[in-house]
Amino acid sequence: MRVVREVLVLVATTAVTLALIVLPVYGAFAGLEAGELFGVVPDFLFGFAGPALAVWSMLVALGATVLRRRGSWWRIGAHALSALAAGIANVPIVVAIGEASDAQGGFVGALGLLGSTLFVPVAVLVTPVVVLLLDRGRPAAVSPSPATPGPAAAR
Repeated sequence: MRVVREVLVLVATTAVTLALIVLPVYGAFAGLEAGELFGVVPDFLFGFAGPALAVWSMLVALGATVLRRRGSWWRIGAHALSALAAGIANVPIVVAIGEASDAQGGFVGALGLLGSTLFVPVAVLVTPVVVLLLDRGRPAAVSPSPATPGPAAAR
């Protein structure tokens, strides 16, 4: 259950933070008015950064499952590296989708690169905050002290 919560909270927090950053950045580049921005954010978030979010969600789920017995910093490192991998994979996926829909390849590629450029730092910065906050309430694993005799020593 902890793994599912980690994946869902991490992806949702990253998507919301990315949307909040996309509003001013994309608005400044595109010269859009405030009313037009709210219609563009879902298209940008799920269109040009969407493949990165999808790939990263799968990699985060895999990493959280495989590293569930490891410490927080192992998962943070794995999630940060997977964000970089998802950001790199985002550009060719967006370009391939653009080519399939007969869009202008260079423009779509630039928007895919912009999506990756915004996604990777947001995901890397949000990851430690979310993982450490979720692990804060979790009891730490207690290892037996070497000074404490075991049950065999009592005999």
